[in-house]
Amino acid sequence: MKILIANAGSTSFKYRLFDMTDEAVLAEGRLERIGDPSSPVAHQIGEYAVETEQHLPDYPSAVRDVIARLTDTRTGVISDLSDLNAVGFKTVHMRGKAGTYLLTEDILQRMADYNSLAPAHNPPYIQAIRIFAQCDPALPLIGLFEAAFHANIPDYAYIYSVPYEWYEKYGVRKYGFHGASHRYVSQRAAQILNREDLRMVSCHLGGSASLCAVRNGQSVDTSMGFSPQTGIINSTRIGTIDPFIIPYIMDRENLSTGEISRVLSEESGLLGISGISGDVRDLEEAAQKGHTRARLALEAFCYGIKREIGACSAALGGLDAIAFAGGIGERGANVRQRVCTGLEYLGVYLDEVANANPPTDGMISASNSAVAVLIVQTDEEVIVARAVAEYLKEHK
Repeated sequence: MKILIANAGSTSFKYRLFDMTDEAVLAEGRLERIGDPSSPVAHQIGEYAVETEQHLPDYPSAVRDVIARLTDTRTGVISDLSDLNAVGFKTVHMRGKAGTYLLTEDILQRMADYNSLAPAHNPPYIQAIRIFAQCDPALPLIGLFEAAFHANIPDYAYIYSVPYEWYEKYGVRKYGFHGASHRYVSQRAAQILNREDLRMVSCHLGGSASLCAVRNGQSVDTSMGFSPQTGIINSTRIGTIDPFIIPYIMDRENLSTGEISRVLSEESGLLGISGISGDVRDLEEAAQKGHTRARLALEAFCYGIKREIGACSAALGGLDAIAFAGGIGERGANVRQRVCTGLEYLGVYLDEVANANPPTDGMISASNSAVAVLIVQTDEEVIVARAVAEYLKEHK
């Protein structure tokens, strides 16, 4: 069974082609800055590898470039799209449902209904799905929605203190996101620690970041809510704030709903506090040079993560493990140090040497730590591929 996983961003496209017989990766690549005069691209297709710059004027040209490379008669690994059993998508949000679905017109419309809640995710995914549908109308296109991992959190954890009719009419409730990553991290942590009965906090920290309380492999609660804009501070997105700030500023700045939404999703978060960047690496460099707002952004980010770990611990009734994943979680030694310092009351102690020189997957906690602290190199694509394969088996 061959499944192509497509990861769509607003100006990027990443892919991985799996042979699900043994989950071998037959090809993978990334295309970035789509629409710019020059786009960096990298492909590893079988034995063929290339990194170059080329002009990709729009999203359809990027998708078609990937298909052409995969089906190239000299270096490709499939003859045409009919060699694939399906294309899988790490879809984010849609009205009323969470799970693994065939991406029909009804599902695409449900995604479009929530475009305003996930503006950086839903529109590019809908566009990529339609392009693949045009290329091969018979090819199954299947999405694993990010909220699926959180589908069974208790009602008292997902309900909001708004008029109940909003929940009934519009589906206003906590959904949670980064489900593929949190699922993989919880499974991998259980393997590393050789135990299934874990009360753990999965920390997916990257340009988009969230935490998840996981008990025995099941999501109990998570930091993101009705949209991916809530929870801990993100790169350019607000995280959780007092909601009355929004109408207050709209009135005084004379902003429309669209304008305030853009500010909250593109000009806030780490970028909004620092004024210079939403990238932790840039902020750490600036903070070392004495940039006050960069220092403030970093401290607010790490404090929010630490506070959320405490909340997750309460939801779990204790804590056995903390796992860091994502670009910042896997590579941000200073962030991990800041987050874990002050959690000694929970029994969390870092091994400073291991934290500074961490393994790809493994422990960075000290020998006297009652809570295991791990780094996990997350793999969202393989989780999506497994979900797609399972869907195909169930819907023969």
